[in-house]
Parts: sequence; structure tokens; C-alpha cells
Amino acid sequence: MANHVDITFIDAVSLMLRALLLIAFAAVIIHMFIGMYIAIDGAVKEPSTVETAIYDFIDIIVEDSLLAVVIFEIYESIIQFFHGEGDTILYIINAAISFTAREIILTIFAAHIFKLVNTYELLGFSALILALAGTRYLFILTEKNKKLIEHQ
Repeated sequence: MANHVDITFIDAVSLMLRALLLIAFAAVIIHMFIGMYIAIDGAVKEPSTVETAIYDFIDIIVEDSLLAVVIFEIYESIIQFFHGEGDTILYIINAAISFTAREIILTIFAAHIFKLVNTYELLGFSALILALAGTRYLFILTEKNKKLIEHQ
């Protein structure tokens, strides 16, 4: 009886998280289209700011596209986790790498706008990506070695 309740609860939590992530994904897409509309509208109303409008257009597409990738990495991780299959840690690491790369790109875009580069922030993000990539590589290497030992 308790096992059935646990499975039902786990399924409910999984469904809720997946639904919320799909809603977040839809919100990101809507945000992207609204941002593109505002950028185009700004360029039409003030032709002197076409360069800024193009920059805003690219910024919104890149920012929201990368955020969508992070959401899908997390979504994929949740599906794998709740089905008890796959290496969910890889999905989490991939999402963290995607999110950090997104932050680097946003920092570079902010530097273009404010004419100021936060070198320490970029170095910190870069170190984080290197650490995550190294962890991912070591995890994959360990998993391959485990499989080789199991098959012998």
C-alpha cells in the first residue's frame, strides 16, 4: 500500500515539474516574440537607432534561445530521473554548462551596452565551465570503465 502511494506521489511530482517546465518554455518563447516585436517597433519609430534595435533583436533571440536550451536540459533530466534511467547527472551538468555559457554571453552583451567588461566575472564563469566540463569528462570516463569491468 505504501509503495503504491509513493509511486503515485512520485508520478504526480514528475508530472507537475514537467508541466511547469513546459509553461516556462512557452513563456520564454512568448518573451522572445514580444522582445523581437519591441525591437522592430523601436527601429520603425526611430530609424536613427537601427543599430541598437538590431542589437536588441539579436540579444533577445540569443538570450531566450539559450534559456530554452537550459529548460530542455532540465526537462530531459527530470524525465530520466523519475523513470530511473540514464545518467541524470550528465543532464544536470549539461544544463549548468548551458546556463553558464548563457551568462557569459549576457555579460558580453552587457559590456557592449555599458562599455564596461567585468573581467573577474568572465574569468569566474570560464573557470566554472572548465570545472563542469572536467567533471562531465571524468564522469563519462568512470562510467565507461564501470561498463568495461562489468562486461569482463
